Amino acid sequence: MFGKVFTAFLGESYTHPFFNTFAKLSLAAKNIVQLFNFNQSTSPSSVKEFPLKMAEAALSCVSVILNKILPLAADEISRAWGVKKDLQKLSKKVEMMEALISDAKCKQSTSKAVQLWLKRLQSIARDAEIVLDDFGYEVLRQKVENRKCDKVRNFFSSSNPISFRLEMANKIKNVSASLEEAYREANQIGIHPVQLTMASADHKEDRLTVPFVDESEMVGREVEVSRVVSMLISSDHKKKLPVISIVGMGGQGKTTLAQLVLKNENVTKHFDKKIWVCVSDDFKVERLLNEMLQSLGEKNVETTNREALVTRLQENLNGKSYLLVLDDNWNDNREKWDGMRSCLLEIGGAPGSKILATTRSDEVASSMQTSDLHHLDILSDDHSWMLFEKLAFADGGAKKTQDLVDIGRRILKRCGGVPLAIKVIGGLLYSKKNASEWLTIEKSEIWNESTNIANGVISVLKLSYENLPSWSVKQCFASCSIFPKDAEMEKQSLIQIWMAQGLINDAKGGGGHLQMEDIGSEYFNVLLRSSLLQAGYKNFFNEIVFCRMHDLVHDLSLQVSNNRFFNTEDDMEVSHHDEVMHLTIIGSQRKVLKNIEGIPPNLQMLYYLGGDGIMFKDILERSRYLSVLKVDGWHVTHLPNSVGNMKHLRHLDIRRTGITALPDSITKLYNLMTLKVLYLEEIPKKFSNLINLRHLEFLEIHLDRCLFPGIGQLANLRTLPHFVVSQDKGCQLEELEHLRNLGGELEIFGLENVSSFESAAKAKLSKKSSIQGLRLSWNGTKEDCDDNNINSVMEGLQPHPGLKSLAINGFEGSRYPSWMVAKDHLMVLLRNLVDIELRGLGKCEQVPPLGDLPCLESLEMTSLHNVKRIGAEFYGLLTHLDINARTSASCSSSSREAKPITLFPKLSRFVLEDMGSLGEWSDAMVPSDSSSSIKVFPNLRYLRICRVPKLAALPDMENLTSLVQLSIQRCGSLACLSNLNSLTSLESLYLDDCPALESLCLKSLTSLAKLKIWGCGSLACLSNLNSLTSLESLILSDCPALLDASLDMKNPQSLSELTILECDKMNPSLSNNLEKFTSLEELRIRSRDPGCWAKGLHHLANLRSLVLGGFSDDLDHFPWPDSIINVASDDAKDSTMQRLISLERLELCGWPKITSLPDQIQHLSTLRTLEIWKFEGLEVLPEWMGSLRNLGQLGIADCSNLRQLPSAEAIRHLTNLNYLWINSCPLLAKRCTNGSGAEWPKIAHIPRVEIH
Repeated sequence: MFGKVFTAFLGESYTHPFFNTFAKLSLAAKNIVQLFNFNQSTSPSSVKEFPLKMAEAALSCVSVILNKILPLAADEISRAWGVKKDLQKLSKKVEMMEALISDAKCKQSTSKAVQLWLKRLQSIARDAEIVLDDFGYEVLRQKVENRKCDKVRNFFSSSNPISFRLEMANKIKNVSASLEEAYREANQIGIHPVQLTMASADHKEDRLTVPFVDESEMVGREVEVSRVVSMLISSDHKKKLPVISIVGMGGQGKTTLAQLVLKNENVTKHFDKKIWVCVSDDFKVERLLNEMLQSLGEKNVETTNREALVTRLQENLNGKSYLLVLDDNWNDNREKWDGMRSCLLEIGGAPGSKILATTRSDEVASSMQTSDLHHLDILSDDHSWMLFEKLAFADGGAKKTQDLVDIGRRILKRCGGVPLAIKVIGGLLYSKKNASEWLTIEKSEIWNESTNIANGVISVLKLSYENLPSWSVKQCFASCSIFPKDAEMEKQSLIQIWMAQGLINDAKGGGGHLQMEDIGSEYFNVLLRSSLLQAGYKNFFNEIVFCRMHDLVHDLSLQVSNNRFFNTEDDMEVSHHDEVMHLTIIGSQRKVLKNIEGIPPNLQMLYYLGGDGIMFKDILERSRYLSVLKVDGWHVTHLPNSVGNMKHLRHLDIRRTGITALPDSITKLYNLMTLKVLYLEEIPKKFSNLINLRHLEFLEIHLDRCLFPGIGQLANLRTLPHFVVSQDKGCQLEELEHLRNLGGELEIFGLENVSSFESAAKAKLSKKSSIQGLRLSWNGTKEDCDDNNINSVMEGLQPHPGLKSLAINGFEGSRYPSWMVAKDHLMVLLRNLVDIELRGLGKCEQVPPLGDLPCLESLEMTSLHNVKRIGAEFYGLLTHLDINARTSASCSSSSREAKPITLFPKLSRFVLEDMGSLGEWSDAMVPSDSSSSIKVFPNLRYLRICRVPKLAALPDMENLTSLVQLSIQRCGSLACLSNLNSLTSLESLYLDDCPALESLCLKSLTSLAKLKIWGCGSLACLSNLNSLTSLESLILSDCPALLDASLDMKNPQSLSELTILECDKMNPSLSNNLEKFTSLEELRIRSRDPGCWAKGLHHLANLRSLVLGGFSDDLDHFPWPDSIINVASDDAKDSTMQRLISLERLELCGWPKITSLPDQIQHLSTLRTLEIWKFEGLEVLPEWMGSLRNLGQLGIADCSNLRQLPSAEAIRHLTNLNYLWINSCPLLAKRCTNGSGAEWPKIAHIPRVEIH
């Protein structure tokens, strides 16, 4: 998910008399507007009033001001304007205010005068912020206009009139005077400077290790997971779409339990679709239906039309059983639930679909007419201690001593067995190293507020918040409340927003100069370690990309922010209020705000969510002081020119819009630090004026042209995902030279336009230590470039040794650069590489030596068409042998002992694809005169070899003991696979289109769960197939020679899926053993001998899906065993007869001679989906089809003579039928023409009809 919107807290407003004459420049008081519709009267918050104390708010405000003053005072322009000394004096007064606030913090709860003083101080600080921002903007503007000069612009420049400078100097002095007055007032009411106990915006060095427990490692809930799973897969529920509810108090782990249930293997097999929707207190049917679509993979429909949403869901869920999880439901209004339920029933889906709800309230569960209820209990003492230990005593945390264990157990009792409280307190105590610190936590007065378990959880959260290491971190936590509950928050966006709000600043720590991003990352880790944030998705480098916030923690963030959010929705009246500083406008198409005039003119942050952009321009024209602007709405296609007036804007996120061009006025946003767009057709000519830009994120779709000429002038840039080299001015590779701080991932396209080593080296990639991922791409070569030129260009592109990911695409040189193959003191230069991708290297005749890369985890080599052999050079073996030889020579003869050699020590994923010339892949062999032992690929888990037509054999697989998945496709010369029996960890084996393969030995593959062999025409022997005791899925297709393959399995109950297509020589074995596969759920058979399956089919009571066909064209009937029926026992002709009681899907493939369907199908009462193919002799569908009452989907294809459906009465009996498709049935298609066909009246009521 993209990052959302952001804000920080500043307290109530006070207009200081010194600023009355400058009211037009003053910002309104800061406040936060939440991202979602939060109504205090209906909020699920169980947090008591716990405001961010006024002193803390004032201290944060003052700290932001101090962060702005210091760089301005140091700037040369401040001296030229004659305000340098004034700024320095102001800085000292602000520092004195910090000392006063520390004393006020202790007195604010008992003194009304102190509270009023703090409110006044916040007002002064906020007005000062605007003055400093205006001054800072002018400083940046001067720098832009004077970049081509070596001196500061003339003092009397027309672009910098003296009146502005005098006015600015006067305002700075007025701010200083206001602070002096506040200082005198403080003394009068008994506030005195004290030594600061905690800096408000200082940088506190912090350990970056994060001991959070993976959410999947839930402690003590195994039995409860099993219990809920049993409820879900049970067939006892008579009611359509039954509801199973998990009820428990906040923080008890309801959501995590639901997540574990959703991942359970039995649940995954039982339901065709799984849908997750977070309900919270915003129970709107249209929103929930929309989120169901998004959970199914659809884009936001952006419609509130309930009928349209239901139709879209019908298309997705027709004939499919689904599990809908409604997480964190607060709605106890029966009418609202009935509205939602009626939509769900109309959507349909297959019988057996269920709803799993989580809620804190029995009343909510009752209003949903819950069929099964599970009350989540607290953790036992033992399980509580297990969870606590994992956190508090994790590596890098407190040392486990008896004293700490005793104190910890006493503190743990206060947590009441609630997992969230245990995680938070464990994370807090992790950073406390000695018993005295633990005792301080144990004796905290906050525990006195706890009267029950629920209050105990809140007390733990408060403790964690109070113990955050700085005011800045507290403010960063408070700003997270802008996100909706259960939202995924993007880590980098979160940090960038803190930067835009002035909550973090560049600093000098013990390790040297630290960037804002580094400090923000440490703040993030502090919140993560405190369990106030929870880690979400991680990337390939195991770095956190997204995070979440628990509901109760979100409630706390609202409380410490004083709940000052303002959010408007469709047709809602906006009331102008001086304190509103952060506004979220939630709209939809064709609906607008009633009174746009009510929008506060001094907003600091605006989140425009949804809607069609009708009022977007008007809103922006009233919002000149924004520092953060985020727009989400694909119907917003234009960014108005008025955005150029927002000189305070630092963060602009329009990724989720239809905007493809930026107005010229955007180049006036000199303060802009972050710009996020989806893609751009064009950019303004003066884009390089954005000299403060640090992060530019966009999707590059024009790889043939340079979109950002002159980008090298943006020296502060840290994020640049793509750069296209061209011959145009400002688009040469040397533009990257001055971007010294570039980090993250960088793709460079158009390298065919670089002609020499010197030109390539100008990019200075080797100096860019923050770049983690680098992709180098060529698109052909220039006519005047010979091989030496191409190779030299690659030499000049040497990256920094710290690079983690390298991709090379389309390189046309004949040799690899020295930085990929050379050794520095016998060690590789790029030893930190984790991921390598080589693609389209058409002239290289060898693969590079990569075996000695110690960190390499993923390797992909594709389309290296000139490589004929993979030999010893690939493994880097000679280097290791050389090292051993040197070591041995330096040792005495008595101590000479060769070290074991490990090649590709960490490689876990290896892909070899489209290697048209590769004919040999040899083992890593040690010379006979060496005593060294070797091990290759010890940690390889995934190996894929595809489209390597000349490769006759693979290297020995003896060392691949960690391999889990092996896939070999379209390798026409591959004749054997040796030592498969060594793959003891192999779980999946896939062989496709390997016509030379004659035999396969599957001995000792005890972990193999999935075996798929497709199109191996010469494969005759599949020995030891029956020894695969863990096999769950077996697919054998188009292997006509396969004879020696016994299906007499040692553990037939493990098999749940069996497919045998066009393998007729296996028919006897199939016929003799089919009845043993009693756990089989899916069966597909295509064979010319119907006897291979008829004998044992009636034993398969768990069978859910059956596909049959491909039998002899000589038969005039479909061979369906008479014994197979599925009816209630009182209707059965023989109650002792075994039946297909679970069959839900049936697909039959016929042939020309068949004129009817098997009558026995009418007894399959559980059938939900029926597909009929190639019944060319069939003219009329039988009347008995009306007895298939549960049928939801009917498909008919390639039935050229079919012209008539069952009668209208029979079709009316199919009350669950909601999807009918007809394909390549010309007679029937004509008769089913919408409105005019003879058969149309029979099917007009079916929600979804498709005829092709």
